[in-house]
Amino acid sequence: MRTKFLRTKYLTGSKIQLRYLGLLMVSIVVPLVFAAGCLYYLIFTIMAEQIGIPEYIAYNLYPVVKKINMILLIGVPPLFLLLVFWGIILSHRFAGPMERLEKELKRMADQSDYKKRLKIRKRDDLTPIVEEINRLLDNLEKKQIRHP
Repeated sequence: MRTKFLRTKYLTGSKIQLRYLGLLMVSIVVPLVFAAGCLYYLIFTIMAEQIGIPEYIAYNLYPVVKKINMILLIGVPPLFLLLVFWGIILSHRFAGPMERLEKELKRMADQSDYKKRLKIRKRDDLTPIVEEINRLLDNLEKKQIRHP
């Protein structure tokens, strides 16, 4: 009977997941802030060029600025949380198999048990590496049997 390997913890606390999550967050947040700032600047630059912004008009623009700020205040936090959640899922898809592989290899080395093979889920990205390690173990076992 085949055992399924299900990871239940999405935040494992491993260094590789934290590094990968940090990289994802920076690559998401920096362009988001830059795009929002550019859009914000563009809106007000166009308005300033169109109107010339005398003081009484600037005073009338205050409600527009307030409304844009409110939209950003309401819209950005849920978007940020969604992006953090997505980042956790993506980092888990990479860090989870790495952590599993590390634990399996450590167990094999500690117990000097080279007859067991590494097991990982088929849709994990590290499946080719695990298959090659298992093939290497098979070759080592065959050589050991031939030359005791």
